[in-house]
Amino acid sequence: AVPNFAQHGAWVLSSQIIGKSGRTPHLSAPSVCFGNNINGCNTWIATLHLRQMVSYQPASRFWEFQWYETTIFLAIAVVLAGLCAWRIRHRFLS
Repeated sequence: AVPNFAQHGAWVLSSQIIGKSGRTPHLSAPSVCFGNNINGCNTWIATLHLRQMVSYQPASRFWEFQWYETTIFLAIAVVLAGLCAWRIRHRFLS
């Protein structure tokens, strides 16, 4: 799937330019690729018969990731609170 980078909030995990062999060519990118001119950069890539491989998460999964993260941090907090309570109880009862 081709990502729609016009959709704000897409989380780009990786982006690389590859050749026909699937390897990354050793080229220096022109200045057009360092600004906000995505179309100009894509045109430059196409003229060299290269393609861009992008791994991303769409913005629609934002809250799903937020719930995963919240669950992980709450689980860690519960485990640490339990260890603290055990340590305090063990120390004062000894």
